[in-house]
Amino acid sequence: MSGAEAISSSTISISRVSSLCQKGRPKQGASIFSKTTYTVQAQNLKLLNGSSSNSFPGSRRKCCIAATSAPDAVSKRSGGSRGRFYFNITGFPFPLGPFLERRTIRKEVDKGRIWIFEQEQALGFSSVTTNIRMTVIKLKSGGLWVHAPVAPTKECIQLLKELEAPVEYIILPTFAYEHKIFVGPFSRKFPKAQVWVAPRQWSWPLNLPLEFFGIFSSKVLRDMDKSSPWANEIEQKVLSSPEVGIGPYVEVAFYHKMSRTLLVTDAVIYVPKKPPEVVSKEALLEAAKNGLAVKLLSKGKEVPNDPIIDNESTRQTGWERMVLQILFLGPSDLLEPRKSFTQMSQKLIVSPIIKTLVFSKVPEKASESGCLSEVFKSSWRDQLM
Repeated sequence: MSGAEAISSSTISISRVSSLCQKGRPKQGASIFSKTTYTVQAQNLKLLNGSSSNSFPGSRRKCCIAATSAPDAVSKRSGGSRGRFYFNITGFPFPLGPFLERRTIRKEVDKGRIWIFEQEQALGFSSVTTNIRMTVIKLKSGGLWVHAPVAPTKECIQLLKELEAPVEYIILPTFAYEHKIFVGPFSRKFPKAQVWVAPRQWSWPLNLPLEFFGIFSSKVLRDMDKSSPWANEIEQKVLSSPEVGIGPYVEVAFYHKMSRTLLVTDAVIYVPKKPPEVVSKEALLEAAKNGLAVKLLSKGKEVPNDPIIDNESTRQTGWERMVLQILFLGPSDLLEPRKSFTQMSQKLIVSPIIKTLVFSKVPEKASESGCLSEVFKSSWRDQLM
């Protein structure tokens, strides 16, 4: 897996892809985000980018998709900002932005078969922003299997309807709030679709039932369930820990056999070098400012108050600072983020927060190398390695 690359379905273009295992380990704090889905393709999990965006020749190429970010494939978006309104001010401990408008970008990663839909997601009122990802697979029935829905804006629904296939199944692969919040509203757009959710659902600080989130008549995803309607095409494996802290870690990984695609939510992440397309210029420039957070974490260095100039270098600085603030509760130096960012980017790593809050508490569930053997059948490993 050395040199493997990937993209992701939940936060900060930190593509949360969950491949098989990753020997490299983060060297700083803990991530404040925990959900995203990525997409990885090619032999030994090569990065899906603009130059290799469509099909899997001979069905022998390998793809790993997570629920969070990374730049890849040719994108499709509707013109203008019409249809992007979506009101949300909920979230804990911080509300999840944007609060009024969310742009959707659709990318085809396996021609006629697999698409990803990305939206921007922000932490409260801060400039810390990343992408969240929904993955759509077309089944042999002709219907669509939707993994980790995003906000169902008019733009998002239109891009989905352009695929000209009915939504048959809506999947909530995790307990995580940032994915759960969209399932109810999304399912109401497709009332004939079946909703399936990861087991052992919980929320914090109040443990609320799924009905509170607008999720009704859902079915529960079971480990290696051969009776699920998609079992002949997509296998599934439940990753579940004992209660660690405020609740258990639960995630369901999926393996699409025809395209040899692995879908995960949080287990592994990939940080792309460049910011994802869906993250706004305004957010990047705001993050590049030498504000309070930069001054507090500057290690006593003098922090200049230079004006912000909109150019590629400034936007890159903003992206690097975003990444470090998402990955670590206390990044070592936001003033000069390049060194730390380089150590964390362009490779698969175990999510620091999952590693710190889950794997370190239940070492029997993960090997020293961080390999998520509990999630993947040996047959999956054999086909993806």
